[in-house]
Amino acid sequence: MVFLVVESSLTVRESLCYVLLAFGIRGIPVANRKAAVEALGKGVAIDGAIVDVDNKDVDGIKFITDLKEAETTRGMSVIVHTIQTSKDSVMRMVDLGVAGYLLKPFRPDTAKVKLAGIFSKLATHNSQRRHIRIRPSPDELARVSFRLGRSTQLTSGRIVDISLGGMAAELFNLPDNEAIAEGTSLSRMEIALAGKVFSPSASVVVYKSKVLAVRFDILNPTDKKTLERYIFKSISS
Repeated sequence: MVFLVVESSLTVRESLCYVLLAFGIRGIPVANRKAAVEALGKGVAIDGAIVDVDNKDVDGIKFITDLKEAETTRGMSVIVHTIQTSKDSVMRMVDLGVAGYLLKPFRPDTAKVKLAGIFSKLATHNSQRRHIRIRPSPDELARVSFRLGRSTQLTSGRIVDISLGGMAAELFNLPDNEAIAEGTSLSRMEIALAGKVFSPSASVVVYKSKVLAVRFDILNPTDKKTLERYIFKSISS
C-alpha cells in the first residue's frame, strides 16, 4: 500500500512516512498540492493520502477536492492533518468525504495510535462509502427498523457503523434473502440514534450473514443536521 504525505514541514513529512512503515505502508513525501499532483502522474498506484489542510502553501483543501471530484481518485482514502477542531471545520471535512483526522501538534506515538484506528476501519471499508464512519458503542442502543414493501413484518437490528453516506447493521430478525437483494429500496426505515429518531430514504448495498449495509439516498435537512451533530460529537470526544 502507498500513501502520499502532503505536509508543509519537512520534519513532520518524514516522520509521518516513518510511522506509516509500521503499518506496512510506503509513504511518498511531498510538500504541496503541485508536487502531489506530479506524484499522482508518475504511474505509481496510490491508495491514500495524509494531507495538511492548514498551510496555504500546501493548498490541501483544493487537493482533496480535486481527488474527490476525479473519477480515478475519488475512492482514495484521505486523512487530514490539522489543528482545526471547530464544528464548521469538521463538517467541511465530512462533506469532502475524508476517512479520518490527525490532530496537530504532531507526535509520533499519538499519531501511530490514531492511524491504527483509522486503518482498522479502512480495512473493512466498502468502496461505495467514502464518509467518516462512526461505530456506536453498545451502550448507545443505536437501532434501525424497517418494513419491506407492503409487508407487516418489522425487521430491526443494531447499528454497527454509520456515516452521512449510509450505515451497516446487524439484524436481530432475518428477512427473506430474496426480498432484500442489492438495490432494494427501504423507504420505510427508522433510525434511533443518540436520543433522536429519523427516517432516511435508503437502498441496500449488501446483505450477508445477518449484516445489512445500506446507502442513504435522501437525507432531509433536519435528519442531516442530526447525523452531523452525532458525527461531530463522536469525532471530538
